[in-house]
Amino acid sequence: MTTFVDTNVVIYLLDSQSQFHDWSFTEFTKAREQGPVILPDIAYAELSIGMESKEATDEALAELFLERLPCSDASLYRAGRAFIKYRDENKGAKANVLPDFLIGAQAEVMGAPLLTANEADFLKYFSTIKLITPVSS
Repeated sequence: MTTFVDTNVVIYLLDSQSQFHDWSFTEFTKAREQGPVILPDIAYAELSIGMESKEATDEALAELFLERLPCSDASLYRAGRAFIKYRDENKGAKANVLPDFLIGAQAEVMGAPLLTANEADFLKYFSTIKLITPVSS
């Protein structure tokens, strides 16, 4: 089974001092035993912000055996629809949710679970995806 991984989980995996490191490691290991773990392109971009270089980013992902999968038109469209719903309901109060919508939409369109420590950004707008979170584990 393919599992998608949110940026925050990769950050927790790379930071042994994180409060979610052990949880991330356990759930990530379980996911890898069941099939490929996919890092969406937008999550690569988010992760790279905290890395020293492209090479350091690529090395970290290679060590975790993460795979990449480009967004499909269907997932990009779905992300846009989720963002419109969010914007209409919240009057655009938070402008940085589009990356989460891209991640959630890609997992939803692929019918794959999403490993994330950020349940709140996905529950309301992607009710059909299975979330693997610290709360659900």
